[in-house]
Amino acid sequence: MKSLLIVEDEKMIRRGIATMAQRCSVEIEEIIECRNGEEALEILKEKSIDVMFTDIRMPKMDGIQLVKETENIKNKPDIVVISGYDDFNYAVEMLKHGVCDYILKPVKRDKIEEILVKLDAHRKEFIESQKDRNSLFMDLMKHILNSKENNDEFVRMEKYFRDCFSDNRYRVLILPGEEEVYGEHENLFYLDMDGQKVVIIRDKDWRMFLEKNDLNFVGISKAYSALADCRAAYQEAYRARIYAFFSSCDYVEYTAENEAQEYGYDYEGFAEKFVSAFTTKDWKRYETELLNCFFAAKHGKKNPFLLLSVINDISEQLHKTYDHVISEDKRTVLKNLNPLYAGNIDVFQEDYIEQLNIFHCSLEEQFVQDQNKRKIKQAIEYIKKNYDKDLNMAVVSNYVSMNYSLFSLSFKEYAGVNFVNFLKEIRINQAKELLKNTDWKIQEIASKVGYENEKNFMKIFKNTCGISPTEYRKNMLIKCKFEDHD
Repeated sequence: MKSLLIVEDEKMIRRGIATMAQRCSVEIEEIIECRNGEEALEILKEKSIDVMFTDIRMPKMDGIQLVKETENIKNKPDIVVISGYDDFNYAVEMLKHGVCDYILKPVKRDKIEEILVKLDAHRKEFIESQKDRNSLFMDLMKHILNSKENNDEFVRMEKYFRDCFSDNRYRVLILPGEEEVYGEHENLFYLDMDGQKVVIIRDKDWRMFLEKNDLNFVGISKAYSALADCRAAYQEAYRARIYAFFSSCDYVEYTAENEAQEYGYDYEGFAEKFVSAFTTKDWKRYETELLNCFFAAKHGKKNPFLLLSVINDISEQLHKTYDHVISEDKRTVLKNLNPLYAGNIDVFQEDYIEQLNIFHCSLEEQFVQDQNKRKIKQAIEYIKKNYDKDLNMAVVSNYVSMNYSLFSLSFKEYAGVNFVNFLKEIRINQAKELLKNTDWKIQEIASKVGYENEKNFMKIFKNTCGISPTEYRKNMLIKCKFEDHD
């Protein structure tokens, strides 16, 4: 059990119930306490509560009024009434209003245990049954939507739902994917599909369902009797959902008039042009044009179905074009951005434009990084060819046309050492080769590897190698003689 709410104005009783609940065999993740019905109602509106224990007599809002108010919240908890003998008749009467059980004061630990075990088992059983029912419904819907033939498996599944819909017409509703659905009654099934929530519900229940769940931007099919018509109902609900998405209506019921609506020009070639301009100076012009498309579709001047297709094309083509360029952690920016997951066009538009800009900035950053890498590679090649000249970081950064500070940071990031140490390592390594393979004087070698001052060269060589250039040459000669002798 996730949560238990205890509503009792007497602190000692409230704390006692909480302690007994904590020590019972049912594992409860969170126990919340409050003093009256008003506080409890605020909690119930803010978060989902599994079970609520409530006293009857309390200041500000008593338990009777609280139970009535719970009828208006989305996810009503299982309610247990706590009453004294004088209030017993009230408790019995409240059982008629959805209360599961009652506890008489003084509260006993074994009674708390008994009720919590019973409610926890009932809730688990209900959750499992909902999973089974929705699993069957998902299988049925996938079959209906993907197959034109109704095979034996379809007939078997249809029988399962016949009790719910044989005598009652039903509708298919499509909700934004971001919505939470609370529909704990027999004649409702739902599943997540293509980033949206699909609901099948009795015709007489759908208005109450929308009101209770405070749902907006919903597409609703016409009413049907045969479950085999679910395919047509789904398609109607989908089209109605798109109209609700673009018009920002609370809900849209499908009618033949939806199909007869005429629109202005289409979007032929727009996605390709948009993607081609994405990394150019014309990008902002196309972003403005896309915003104009959103506006036109909202006001019935452009085909909303085609616009959704164009949005998907833009996202797919951007990733197809730039997946190999952009860093892996930023590749999913647009991939999973389903327009119909959002409530309406205004919410999606803001998010989509923001994500496009993030993607664009990521490409720009990647481009700059790649450009910097190319310049550093060019700088390294220049150093290797010109280490014997009077080189410093200012000379090399100017050679590759790069800001001095940026060059310094980029060079160390790429090479693993700073510029000075990198140049020193190349010069000293070259000096070692000359000491080993030539008879040149130390002064000549110093000059050949870029050091005009012999003493400076000798100091740097000894600090780097631990011995002087002369000692290094002597060691190399001894080593060569020893190897020749072998």
